[in-house]
Amino acid sequence: MAKRRYLGGVALALMLACLLPAGATPPTTAILGTPPQPEWPALSASQKKILAPLENEWARMEHVRRKQWLTTASRYPELSKTEKERVQKRMHDWVKLTPEQRARARDNYREINRLPDEQKDLIKKKWSAYKQLPDDEKQGVRERHKSAILLAPPQPSPAESTDTSLPVAQ
Repeated sequence: MAKRRYLGGVALALMLACLLPAGATPPTTAILGTPPQPEWPALSASQKKILAPLENEWARMEHVRRKQWLTTASRYPELSKTEKERVQKRMHDWVKLTPEQRARARDNYREINRLPDEQKDLIKKKWSAYKQLPDDEKQGVRERHKSAILLAPPQPSPAESTDTSLPVAQ
């Protein structure tokens, strides 16, 4: 029985070898990713002007990040003056962040994007209320970490959390 299976395997291998052209290599899997993006000197004058805050970071940036910033630069001329100022401020702020802070910001963005629309709306309302606070009150909220508390899901009240129907482990 084992001899018969062995011979069957050899016969199958020979048939496959005859079907494939000589020297043919098996297909490889495609690598998906962002193709290389231009280095800083290769950018146009308008791109350099728009992305100027990122010049010192450009050489260390991943291709996907470069592509994202180049997309922002391509949309930049159509933005309103207020939006342009916001983009420039965000670039200046981004450059000041450490790699760890940038990673945390990206993670926070991803987490918020996964939330249901109702929770996103609640966060937007709370953020809007926070932005309208005077600077000294904003500082107080940050110092007391209330921004994190405000955005956390509501905790059950003590009356709700005491359930006598569950057995208590001893």
